[in-house]
Amino acid sequence: MSRRETVWFSALLAVTAFVYLWNLPLNGWGNGYYAAAAQAGSVDWTAFFFASSDGGNGITVDKLPASIWLSSLSVRLFGLSSWSLLAPQALLGVGTVAVTYLAVRRHFRMSAALLAGSAVLMTPSAAIMFRYNNPDALLTFLLALSLYFLVRAVDDGRWRWLLLTATAIGAAFLAKSAQALLLLPALGLVYLYSGPGRVHRRLVQLVSAIAWVVIVAGSWVIMAESTLPADRPYAGGSFGNSFVEVLLRQNGLGRILGAEGGGTDGQDLSDPGLLRLLVYPSFGTQGSWLIPVALVALVCSLILLRRAPRSDPRRALILLSGGWLLTYAAVFSFMSGVIHPYYLVAIAPPVAILAAAGGQLTWAARRWLPFRLAMATSVLASAALTFGYLSKSSGPGPALAMLALIVSVIGCELLVFRIRRRQFRIVTVIATAAACFLGPAAFTVSAVQAQHTGVEPMATLLGSAVVLDSPYPELWPEGDSRLRGSAMGHPADPEVLSLLRLNARTYRWAAAVPGALNSANYQLGSALPVLPIGGFNGGTPFPTLEEFQDFVSSGQVKYYVSRSGSTDISAEAGFADEITAWVRGNFTPERFGDTDLFDLTRPTPGV
Repeated sequence: MSRRETVWFSALLAVTAFVYLWNLPLNGWGNGYYAAAAQAGSVDWTAFFFASSDGGNGITVDKLPASIWLSSLSVRLFGLSSWSLLAPQALLGVGTVAVTYLAVRRHFRMSAALLAGSAVLMTPSAAIMFRYNNPDALLTFLLALSLYFLVRAVDDGRWRWLLLTATAIGAAFLAKSAQALLLLPALGLVYLYSGPGRVHRRLVQLVSAIAWVVIVAGSWVIMAESTLPADRPYAGGSFGNSFVEVLLRQNGLGRILGAEGGGTDGQDLSDPGLLRLLVYPSFGTQGSWLIPVALVALVCSLILLRRAPRSDPRRALILLSGGWLLTYAAVFSFMSGVIHPYYLVAIAPPVAILAAAGGQLTWAARRWLPFRLAMATSVLASAALTFGYLSKSSGPGPALAMLALIVSVIGCELLVFRIRRRQFRIVTVIATAAACFLGPAAFTVSAVQAQHTGVEPMATLLGSAVVLDSPYPELWPEGDSRLRGSAMGHPADPEVLSLLRLNARTYRWAAAVPGALNSANYQLGSALPVLPIGGFNGGTPFPTLEEFQDFVSSGQVKYYVSRSGSTDISAEAGFADEITAWVRGNFTPERFGDTDLFDLTRPTPGV
C-alpha cells in the first residue's frame, strides 16, 4: 500500500470511527435485553457462557451467545457503562468498513475501494447497528470477513484461507444462528467454480471447510444442550428448555415461516413480497437506496467478464457479493416471521461492493451505449427510491428529495450523451454519485444524532413525528402500556432501585419483574440479579407458577415489581400474567408512583 493510499485508507477509518463512536452514550444501555445479559456475564462465568439474562442464572436470552460474550468481556474489563456496552460494536463497524475496502482493493482501483467503504459507512442501518448492542453488528462483520477470506482463497487456493472462512461463518452462527448460514452456499459455489487447482482438490477443501463450520458452530450448542437442566439456566425462547429448539423454531423456521413454522408472525410493517425491501419506506430507508445500482452493476459486470478465465478474482468477488445480496434479499423479502428493518445492515457490504467494483467495470465500458444506458437506468431507479423515501419524511426530506432527483436526471442525461471534456465528466460523475448518497447520508447523520433505545432501533430524519425507538413518550405511536413494556421496558423507579440495593444484596435474585426489558432496567440500575418472568415477552414458560412459588418459599427472591393499574408487557405474556396475579393475591404492595413493589418475604396476613 503506497503512502498516498495509506493516507486515504486511514482517513476513511478515522471518519468511520468518529461517526460510530461520537456521543455514543446518547443511546444509554442500547437494547436493555442484551445489556442486562452482558452485565450478568461480567459478574458470573456461568451467566457468561450461557448468555443468561440475569446473574442468578434463571433464563438465557433467546439468541446464541457470541455477541453477549463480546459485551460481557468489555464490561468486565471497563465496568458497566454505555461506552463498555456499545463501543465494541462501533469497533466492529470500523472493522467492517476496513474489510470491505480491502476485499475490493485487491483487484480494483483505490477509488472503487474507497467508494465501497464509504457506502457501508453511509448505510443508515449500519449507523444504527454499529452504535448498538444487537448481534447484527458482529454478524455483519464476520460475514464481511468471510467474504474477504474467500477472496484470498480464490487468489492462491491455500487451506488457511478456507479454514479462516469457515471459522468466520461458524463464529457468525454463534452470533445470530441460521442467518449466518445463508451465505454458506454462495461461498461454497463461488470457490468450487473460481478456485484454483483441480476440481477434486477444491471439493476436498470445501468438504473440510464445511466440517470445520459444523465444529465451530456446533461446539457450544453441544456443550450447552448436554448440560443437565438443573445445572444451567433455562433456554430462553423455548417451550421445552432446549437450545436446539431455540435454533430451529425461534431463530430458524419460526423466523422464516412465522406461526406456520412455530414462531411469531411478523409485525405490520409490510407484507412479504418481491419488492418488500424497496416499496416500504420502513425497510427501504434503512438500506435499500443503492440496490438498483448494485443489481445493474452485477449484471453488467458478469457480461463484461464473460470471457475472463474461470479463476478470475474480479468475477469471483462480483459473484460472491451478488450471491450474498440476492440470498439475503430474497429471505428478507419473503419471510413471514418477525423481521426488523435493521436486518438490512447484513446486506450493506455486498451492496457497497457491487455498486463500487461493478460500477468501475461498467464505467470502463461506457463507450458502448448499452452500458451507459444501464448505468443511467440504475441511477434513475435509485433516484426514484430516494425521492419516494425523502418526500415521505419530515423536516428537510421533501427538499432533499427534489434536489436528489434533479441532479440525478441531469447527470444521467449528460452521461448517456458521453461528455467529451474530462474535467466536466469528472464533475458530472461526482455530482451524480453525491445525489445517490444524499438520502442515505441524511438518514445516517440523523441516526447518529438521535437517541435510540429498545428492540426496534430505526434511522429516521430528525424531526419525525412518530419514532418507536425514542425514549420520549410524546413520540411513541398511540397504544397502551404494553407497547412500552414490550418495545423498550418501563423505566425503573429510583426509590425501588434504592430498596433493592439496600435490602436485597444477599438473595439469588433481588427482584422478579414481568418481561426481560422491564427486568433489565432494574438489573442495570441496581447492578443486582433480577429475574425476568416469562423471558423476553412473558410468553416463555419459565418460571412456572409452581417453580416461582418454590423460589419464594426457599427465600431466593426478595421483591416482585409490577405496574399498578396497567399491564406490564405484550399480550403474549400469559405465563407472566399468571404469576403476577398470584403475587397480587398473596402479597400487599407498596406503591411508588405507578409501580407496585411486593416484599415476597412478607405475605399478606391471613392468606
